[in-house]
Parts: sequence; C-alpha cells; structure tokens
Amino acid sequence: MFTKAGMISLIAGFVVAVFTGISKFMGTDNFWVGLTISKLLGDDTTKALIDFSDEGILHDSLYFLVVNLPFSGFLIGLGVFLLVFSLFIKNH
Repeated sequence: MFTKAGMISLIAGFVVAVFTGISKFMGTDNFWVGLTISKLLGDDTTKALIDFSDEGILHDSLYFLVVNLPFSGFLIGLGVFLLVFSLFIKNH
C-alpha cells in the first residue's frame, strides 16, 4: 500500500514539476507557477497551522514546508519517504 502511494506521489510530483517548468519557460503566470501548500490551504489555515507550533526549529521547518517549498518538491519528498517507509513494512 505504501509502495503504491509512494509511486503515485512521485509521478504526481514529476507531473507538477513538468507543468511548472513549462509555464516558467513560456513566461506565463498561471496556477502552476509558484504553487505551494499555503496556496492550496489558504491564508487563514496556513497561519493557524504555522502558529500551532512553538517558536524554534519546528516553527521554521513548518514555515519552510508550507510556504516556501514548491508543491512538486513536497510530492517528490513524500513519495521518497513512503517508498523508504515501505521497505520496512512487511505485507502479510
């Protein structure tokens, strides 16, 4: 199950990265350019999520993950994490 989810996440991440690259190459400003998790969640939810954590490393890491990291990078990272996690889980 984790292997399939990891593969789907990797494929989706690469597709989003390709669309972002094509949009940047063409010089158009559309939905794919600058897509982050904060744009998907909205301003209020993003602020509540980031303010939920205390100040420090967790707060800075969460801010980077939600606001600065491109969505394709998030999907690719999630896919890699799920694939590595699936190596340690046995299917019965």
